[in-house]
Amino acid sequence: MKRSTPILLLTLITGLLMSPSLMAKGPPPEGRTYIVFVMGLGDDPLSPEGDCLTFDATRACTLDSGTCLDWRRTEGGLQTPNESGFSLATEIEDDGLTIVMEGQGRIDSRGPKSSISAALHATALDVQLNFAFTGRQTSKNKCRRLVEGFQERMNTP
Repeated sequence: MKRSTPILLLTLITGLLMSPSLMAKGPPPEGRTYIVFVMGLGDDPLSPEGDCLTFDATRACTLDSGTCLDWRRTEGGLQTPNESGFSLATEIEDDGLTIVMEGQGRIDSRGPKSSISAALHATALDVQLNFAFTGRQTSKNKCRRLVEGFQERMNTP
């Protein structure tokens, strides 16, 4: 009985480490959620707006999936286990108006959680708008709570 316990434990640990869900998750930001603060898109371009972005292998979406951006790692630039660059792009249809967004970002994964930042521009008709976001990795539930708290504080006179 004593001899089978370590073998059983080793088998369990090996199974957990080899599970498809753990192997499928790539380096940050894939499989992670970030609370982000966006500047430049609202009525007051200097007023930050809070939101949550969840990344899968190819898309970054707000938690309500109202807005999604395609993302991919950039070929050039700094690519290390701690820092990596990526590009973002999407086209959004809004009442017949096509809004094109694209930009570049960076993940910094020093420490237990990673941080994210990106600079993008949006184009619709002849209007171009630059905006940026920055944020920190967190759980989906905590992200929702943080954004709700941020919005309450921003709306309090």
